Amino acid sequence: MSRYDVIIIGGSLAGAACARELERKGIDVLALERDYFPRRKVCGGFLSPGAVECIGHLGLLNKVLDAGAVEVRSARVRAGSVDIDIPFERPGLGISRRVLDAVFAEGTCVQQGYTVQKVHRCAGGFSVDGMHCRVVIDATGKLGRFTKRQNTDDFGVQYTEPQSLGGVLDFWFFEDRYGGGVSIEGGESNFCFLIRKDALPKYLDRPGCLVTGPLAYDRLPGDFIAIGDAGGMLDPFSGEGMRHAMETGMLAARVVAAGIRRQAAYEEMKWEYEAECQRRWALRRALGAGMRRVRKHFSTGLKLVPKWLVNRIWD
Repeated sequence: MSRYDVIIIGGSLAGAACARELERKGIDVLALERDYFPRRKVCGGFLSPGAVECIGHLGLLNKVLDAGAVEVRSARVRAGSVDIDIPFERPGLGISRRVLDAVFAEGTCVQQGYTVQKVHRCAGGFSVDGMHCRVVIDATGKLGRFTKRQNTDDFGVQYTEPQSLGGVLDFWFFEDRYGGGVSIEGGESNFCFLIRKDALPKYLDRPGCLVTGPLAYDRLPGDFIAIGDAGGMLDPFSGEGMRHAMETGMLAARVVAAGIRRQAAYEEMKWEYEAECQRRWALRRALGAGMRRVRKHFSTGLKLVPKWLVNRIWD
């Protein structure tokens, strides 16, 4: 029987970030990813300044830039007749998940093309398809089956267009929800929208359009340490989804590495991780929930919101 300290189910952004941080700390880890990279994924393609900082911490910034990431220095936000430009205090990046996930998985312990079938508790930890480990981490994303979440009627729609938007994040609110576009590698632009279920058919006529959902912002009580979207999505309006994936992955790695060294129980590590996640991300989750409630009135509010506050949302 194969034995590991940690098995991560999922090797995309959150799982790969977690695996890299665990490897850095000397933990024997295996990440199991059902897909093969590169592959397309519904995502806004915007790395906020905080996400760029996370990539730097993981030692991957030069690789991401070499892969063609585009610097993003401002946002253009539109709602109804209101249109405002917001310069960023520090730049973000635009890059597709097709490229980014491949960069993150390269040279690490991510085993691609493996679909986990069964996880159960056993003496001393867990069995994952017959492989033994002390700790299991769920990084299966918003549609994963190991951690339950509270679904909404929101779906994600994504496509690309063969021209650049320059260094601007273009974002707008409209009747059926919101979304926008950003320049990515290869001189293209990535467009991604959050659309309510009943309006979805109106947005599926683009060539190469991808759809995902239903989305789930809140997780339900579960058995596993859950990172990234598996632990509940951050509202896409925040522009911090990829930062959330990386930060929760790295946080779980730090908590688990320390817990393994002191022989802590899995439940203790899980509680410590979830408490710290709540401390770091509760305010942004609450902001996202509030934005969903007042979306219809956002064009009025946008006139009154100081630019520095909108800047803080993306940084």
